Amino acid sequence: MDKAFVDRRKVFHTLLSIEEALSKLEQLGLAKPIGIEEVELENAFGRVLAEDVYSPIDYPPFDRSEVDGYATSFKSTEGADELHPKRLKVVGKVSIGEVPEIVVGDNSAVVIDTGAVIPKGADGVVMEEYTERIAQNEVIVYRSITPGENIAFAGSDVALGELILKKGTRLTYREIGILAALGMSSVKVFKKPRIVVVSIGNELQKPGTALALGKIYDTNGYAVSAFLKQYGFDARYYGILPDNEEVVYNEIAALLQSYDVIVTSGGTSAGEEDVVYRVFERLGTVLVHGLKVKPGKPTVIAVSREGKILFGLPGFPFSALSVTILLLSRVLERLEGFETKRRLVWALSTFKVRKDIGKTWFTPVALSSVGGKIFAIPLQTSSGSVSPLLKADGIAILHEDKDYVDEGEEIEVVSLDGELKEATVIGSHDTLLPMLLTKLGIIDKVSLGFVGSYRGLQLMKKGYIDVSPIHLLDPVTGEYNVPLIESDSELRSRAVLIRGYRRRLVLAFRKGNPKNIKGFEDLLRHDIRFVNRNRGSGTRIYIDKILDDVAKKMGQSFLEVVKRVNGYWYEVSTHTGVAAAIAQGRADVGVCTEHAAILYNLDYIPLTWEYYDFLINIQSMNKSAVRKFIDGLRDSLTRSTINSFRGYEAPSDIGSKLCC
Repeated sequence: MDKAFVDRRKVFHTLLSIEEALSKLEQLGLAKPIGIEEVELENAFGRVLAEDVYSPIDYPPFDRSEVDGYATSFKSTEGADELHPKRLKVVGKVSIGEVPEIVVGDNSAVVIDTGAVIPKGADGVVMEEYTERIAQNEVIVYRSITPGENIAFAGSDVALGELILKKGTRLTYREIGILAALGMSSVKVFKKPRIVVVSIGNELQKPGTALALGKIYDTNGYAVSAFLKQYGFDARYYGILPDNEEVVYNEIAALLQSYDVIVTSGGTSAGEEDVVYRVFERLGTVLVHGLKVKPGKPTVIAVSREGKILFGLPGFPFSALSVTILLLSRVLERLEGFETKRRLVWALSTFKVRKDIGKTWFTPVALSSVGGKIFAIPLQTSSGSVSPLLKADGIAILHEDKDYVDEGEEIEVVSLDGELKEATVIGSHDTLLPMLLTKLGIIDKVSLGFVGSYRGLQLMKKGYIDVSPIHLLDPVTGEYNVPLIESDSELRSRAVLIRGYRRRLVLAFRKGNPKNIKGFEDLLRHDIRFVNRNRGSGTRIYIDKILDDVAKKMGQSFLEVVKRVNGYWYEVSTHTGVAAAIAQGRADVGVCTEHAAILYNLDYIPLTWEYYDFLINIQSMNKSAVRKFIDGLRDSLTRSTINSFRGYEAPSDIGSKLCC
């Protein structure tokens, strides 16, 4: 071994669970408020009370009328009704804000405004609707009152010395309103920690700049700081730093002079270029380097010599956001002096998975409510994905003490939105579908997920979802969707098939066709790299059928042919994924929609028109969003929208029931 070589990689020796990491910070006194200050009430929104608040006055502070009418006594109105009204002498008026000097005697009354002080001698108020003023000093009363009727007595709402708000309460408009009503102009609150978010990585670029090959836009810096701001934290996005230890060290050391918490993303793993743990070691003491979670393992938590928290998030977006939601936010809550209850949903798993025992898995899911049950449907993702941030309704927590999660098992889901969407639309990918849902005004009411036609069909067959877009070719008849549904009695009892629209598949390649590709036979050439669609997708079924036809023509088996296709196992999950792979030079050719090819400025050979139809769960037909979707397909505006996109057609029977 070269004696001059120094291995700068860091091994994750001791991994902690999220609860263990949080407990460690608490035991060291780091997860607690950083101080107390007094703020004016108008600046108290979102702040956390540092002490219990007791009422300094009674509220209301005096006996007051709750209605407009006449203040009088029970005795003066006793027995009054429509047939036996009572005549009372009007002896004056009490307006709101006045201190009355009038004393109400027997058979007399005082005109009184809502909120005005009840005069002496009165023990109730007759509503104006039950009276008739017949003279300046006389009123007829058509209803008797009971003692205390229509009076709010002093202290009946809040009593002097009553505990109103507890320490640790986060102040919203409701709490601020009652504090103002009790005459409090300021409150003592915990100081808000000042938080700065820094992104680290040579591969990162600021959004708005031209993206160079091998670079990605900084997602985490913006997403993490926005998440923290959304939940009331005083967070600022600082910018991007390179994977350079000295640069990162100097910048963070300077930031520690102005901020209480430094949050970084990227550079937290164990590689030579991952500088965060080394920088944190130089600035203080590393307390946690590695969590027993997936994704999110390379998380680093340290304390600086000044006693400030350094929190290093992983670089992959889903990893970073998962750790932010499930750990970082909880640490910051404790620094502000409060703890929110996570919005948990218990849902039935729609998947089976064998996992590592001793490690908690985070899985982005769509939540579907069908037939009175809630189902958790996993979304295709990797820790580097950004789409789950938009598409997921929650994060399923598969706990470390389990090595297997079965379908139908109840699992814990941390809800991201708080409320369940009205319907789920999960199945085959299409770039036009979100546009149509938007035009129909239901995009915010549905959970939209692309998992492939076959997976969508299976989810529908088990009654887990409301709508599933599919385009499944029957190799025998050459027809789309209908033969497969008609031959499946279980599916026919569960769903109906609604006609959707047509779209054209093409064999796409780079502009100018530099490899002179003429058809599927060219996929067997050694100089051609193919990009395939994922197994279970309708397009994959079509591709395999064409390759099978090629094999038969050549007198070979299907397996013999696909072994010769360079890239057959290079799979992507969307049509735009195929087009992007070709445009970026990672592949030479692939099958995608004509629309995707046009988006990426590719040339292509037209292949076939396919039907993109919709399976509708029978139990969901009366859901408003589902009904609006079906009706919207038949609308002339929807037809014109579809036809306006090259490579799409709205057939005459769009929106009609095909079977079954």
